[in-house]
Amino acid sequence: MRTMIVFKKIYKAAMVLTTFFLLACEEEVVLDLGDIDKKLVVEAVLSNYGSLASVSLSYSKSFYDSLAFDKLTDASVELQTEAGESEQLTLLPDGIFYTQKLQAEYGKKYTLKIETEGEMVTAETILPKPVEIKRVQFIPSPFEFNGDSMNAIVYADDITGEDNFFRMYIYKIGQKRPRLQYFTTDELSSNGEIQMPVYFENFWFGDTVIVELMHTTKEVSEYYSGLGNNTGGSFNSIAPGNPVNNLPEDVLGIFAAYAYDIDTIVVQGFPAF
Repeated sequence: MRTMIVFKKIYKAAMVLTTFFLLACEEEVVLDLGDIDKKLVVEAVLSNYGSLASVSLSYSKSFYDSLAFDKLTDASVELQTEAGESEQLTLLPDGIFYTQKLQAEYGKKYTLKIETEGEMVTAETILPKPVEIKRVQFIPSPFEFNGDSMNAIVYADDITGEDNFFRMYIYKIGQKRPRLQYFTTDELSSNGEIQMPVYFENFWFGDTVIVELMHTTKEVSEYYSGLGNNTGGSFNSIAPGNPVNNLPEDVLGIFAAYAYDIDTIVVQGFPAF
């Protein structure tokens, strides 16, 4: 018994000395990740909803920089149409550049020109034609035991003779736009009709639901697919780097084009199949 007591005392003393040694050797280590050249970040949107074009500019950050992104406002931003019309975008108090006069022309090419700090950036995109929401169907959710819970299926006509890409938001009125968005193509369409089932959002009788269907471009689809791989952290992620986009090589972001169709529906009951 006495041997056991002595051993415990020695063990405790050793632990105290070890802890003291570790604390005494504790030192803040700052990794030298090197300076990263700042790159221009362009978040440009062309659409038939609101102003024809809106452009937000900023610069990329180094690892130890503040997370806050200050908008770059000392710039000249111009939008030019395929027909040769052009407009100098106006900087508004929110720090974003907007068009005031130019109107949407579907199927036409637009050229964005940005000049800042001696750097000239040019990008092009085409504004797709809007694709109308034909109807929205609500069906019992296959993933919920609550019989009142329903999922939505959004139907739209397929534009034949071309590949179509879609981005969609669906949410209840009074709620903020959800972060989760839906991307799809017309790859699985049949008889000229596209079906877009939405399983990540549940609805109930009496809900008023807003659907924003955006016909977009292949560049936008690939860009957000690349971002999704990055945030998912898969071995196929494009990191470090910028997903595929339509901007010059050393510029981050995208010049995105969307043709909106928006519908509001009240959930009333199960449809007859």
